[in-house]
Amino acid sequence: MSEIDDDHDREPRPNGAAEDAEPRVRVEDRRHWARADREPDDDDASSSPPSTQPTIVDEYRRRAEEAEARLQEYIGAFKQAREEHDQARLRLERDVERKVELRFGSLVADLVSVVDELDLALAHAGDDGTAASLAEGVALTRDRFVATLARHGVERIELDGEPFDPNVAEAHRLDPVADPGLDGKVTATDRPGYRLGDRVIRPARVAVGKLVR
Repeated sequence: MSEIDDDHDREPRPNGAAEDAEPRVRVEDRRHWARADREPDDDDASSSPPSTQPTIVDEYRRRAEEAEARLQEYIGAFKQAREEHDQARLRLERDVERKVELRFGSLVADLVSVVDELDLALAHAGDDGTAASLAEGVALTRDRFVATLARHGVERIELDGEPFDPNVAEAHRLDPVADPGLDGKVTATDRPGYRLGDRVIRPARVAVGKLVR
């Protein structure tokens, strides 16, 4: 009998009757991204986003940066303190030098009066021919005294023929002059002055020429 006849000879199944049971196939999606309830594996760990929690390396780096910042602060404070110390030391040295210079200047001002007396003695000895030997000894003493002052920075101010400078000299008289070249210039030094470096210890006492027409 043909297959067609076999189909027709089969009686139809009642409505709602279950067909012959056939094995049901269960499909399981093994794609890892489709499984929500699966356990994470090693591949997932490598593809997961990095943790935002600080690691021990980050903590050590942070501590090292803080320590370096504090070190720089200490270095800056040390440099500032050393600079302030150097400035204070320089101010102290200048103050000491200034005080020493003032005290030495006061001493020199007292000593130059001795030179004035020796100069006066020499002026009187020149009028007396019998005191020539004495005058020679006084002149020697006076020259040594002035040389000693010069070795210690004391300079004698003698301004004969120089233009009058009120910063280093005092004009106590005016000498009439007919030469225009002598007008305003020192015609005589009645008392020499002295200075120590840039400081005038004692101004010179001079006469200044005044042109007479």
